[in-house]
Amino acid sequence: MPVNKYDPNKRTGIGSVRSPWVADFRVLGGARKRKAFRLRKDAEAWLVEQQANISSGSYVDPRRAQQTQVGALYESWMERLESMGARGKKPIAPSTADNYRKNWTKHIAPRWEHTPLANVHHRDVAKWIATMEVGSANQSGANTRRRVALMFGRLMNHAVYLELLPRNPAKDATGNADYVPSVKVEKQHVYMTMPELQAFARRCVGWEDMIMLAGTTGLRWGEISALKRSDIVATTQQVRRNSKARREAKGEFKEVNTYSIDVVRAWSSDGSRLIESTTKNGERRTVPVPSKVADMVLSARHDDGLLFHARNDNVLHHSNFTARVIKKAGADMSTPPTFHDLRHTAVSLILAQTHNVKLAQRIAGHKDATMTLNTYAELFAGDLHSASDALNNSIE
Repeated sequence: MPVNKYDPNKRTGIGSVRSPWVADFRVLGGARKRKAFRLRKDAEAWLVEQQANISSGSYVDPRRAQQTQVGALYESWMERLESMGARGKKPIAPSTADNYRKNWTKHIAPRWEHTPLANVHHRDVAKWIATMEVGSANQSGANTRRRVALMFGRLMNHAVYLELLPRNPAKDATGNADYVPSVKVEKQHVYMTMPELQAFARRCVGWEDMIMLAGTTGLRWGEISALKRSDIVATTQQVRRNSKARREAKGEFKEVNTYSIDVVRAWSSDGSRLIESTTKNGERRTVPVPSKVADMVLSARHDDGLLFHARNDNVLHHSNFTARVIKKAGADMSTPPTFHDLRHTAVSLILAQTHNVKLAQRIAGHKDATMTLNTYAELFAGDLHSASDALNNSIE
């Protein structure tokens, strides 16, 4: 892999008087690569870098990045996401694909669609995110700019995956993207006690059973609105009687009905219509249901189709239900809950009764217990001093 000086008497097709030093090497397969530099030390440094890349298997032909535009990369990326997902495990949800398309059309395509990948640089990406605008004058909010920046970074990761680029140009030399806006403080969770949940359910006239089911099982909107009556499973179990007198009079065990829900499907939106899909993490789970809540639901809902539905058996829409039921019921409350706060309420009630984070994680359908702990860390704030108090009381 030599560095040769340009000879004007030879027609080599590369090099000049201003850039006389030509680095010359061959990649695996025999293809010849050359590049001209003004200084010999620059040519030698570049040659060493290419040799290291070839040895490590990370060499990328720069011509491919020059020939491929960001728009073509986006099409390839979306095709992969919708067929198998970024990691090849499962396709992304239709709602996620719809959000990506909106971000692409509105924010990314106008700036980058026809730009060769070789011309994407960290400093330009950082400036673009910082000055991103919606329409003609209004600067985008931090949340929008964050979502677009993260999506663009994932898109550039796909270029690295396809071996079009040696590294992600949306990140600096240390692998960071410090221009991504920090997360905006999210709305504080609303946790209701059981009496508060029951009172709120009574305000949701005609939907009391659905509210109680959501507030005690933690089902997501897409999951509960896709439930069918057959998803509620009843089983009979033998339970030991608490009272000694009753055990002597009626026997040691009694039969009780227990209920659970097989959560196997959810509604997801692709931007124009609702599509029946899998749950958020793609896994089915079994969620226990308090027998009183199950009896309430089953006594009120007799259809074999969707358990909860709009008129003419149509699918419930989150926005309509929120406007007609949830907001109306919470209008006179100091901190009105959203429908998703019913999920938070369910998890908090489960944790309060069981103190079992792993159980709460399984019921909520979180990926792991760490996600549950991170999401509901505020529920454990009171344990900080109670733990030391308990230890203090044990000291003699």
